[in-house]
Parts: sequence; structure tokens; C-alpha cells
Amino acid sequence: MIWGMVMPNGLLAIKEVQNRFNSEKYLHLLQYYAVPMLKLNFKNYYFIQDNCKVHTAKIIANFMVREKVKTIDWPSKSPDLNIMENVWKILSDEVYSHEQPPNTASLRLRITNAVLKVNNKKRHIIKGLYNTFRHRLTTVLKSKGNICGE
Repeated sequence: MIWGMVMPNGLLAIKEVQNRFNSEKYLHLLQYYAVPMLKLNFKNYYFIQDNCKVHTAKIIANFMVREKVKTIDWPSKSPDLNIMENVWKILSDEVYSHEQPPNTASLRLRITNAVLKVNNKKRHIIKGLYNTFRHRLTTVLKSKGNICGE
């Protein structure tokens, strides 16, 4: 499994997660990778994660409070608002733009190369997603979640 994070400057960071992803592994990833990277690069940020059980576990919530990580309450079943969903599509298009990788090592290499390509040549797309994020959220709130304000 690949875990990914999109940063406000448009850069992507990924980590491969071995075996089953649970709240303990997610906590480790947050403690030693994601949060230190964010704190090092940004003075003010909000951490957004969806509502999967791993993200909403009590140990994760306690860590966020203890580390003073500001989070945004995320509505259930709203993948169209999640920037990371757009990024997964961009990465997937890069990874599978050619024939299927013949083995796991080839797949890993393609994923790494896709992230490098996006970070070097497609950052503007991700920055654009960030720039329209507030507008998209506001539109959903104004329409009370209805499609096209119906």
C-alpha cells in the first residue's frame, strides 16, 4: 500500500506501507514522517484526512492534540473534495501510461518516477487544486451538499 501526502507548496510525499495499515502504523508515519516534514516546511497549516477508521482512531486524535496539529473536520463520503483523490488519479495515469509493470519492483520504480515527475513538472496542477479548494468547499456549504445548488 502507498500512503501519500500533498503539501500546500504542491509537492507530494509518499511512503510504502507493508502489510495491513492500522492506527499504530499510521501514528508512526505521522510521528516520524508527516508531521515533522510539515512543521519543518510550514509555519501554519491544516492537516486534512478522510474519515477512515485508521485516521479517526483515538490514538491519532490524541497525537494531533498533543502535537498541536490543526485538522479540518471532513464530511463523510466526499472524495470529490479531497485533493489527494485528484493526485492519486494523476499518479495512476503516470504509472499506468505504458504496459502493466511486470513485477513489484518495476511497479515501485514507476510509482517513484511518477512522484518525481509530478513534483518536477506538474506541481502547478496541485497548486491549482489548492487554490480552488476554499471555493469548492464554500460552494458545497452554500448548496448544503446538493449538486448544483438544487
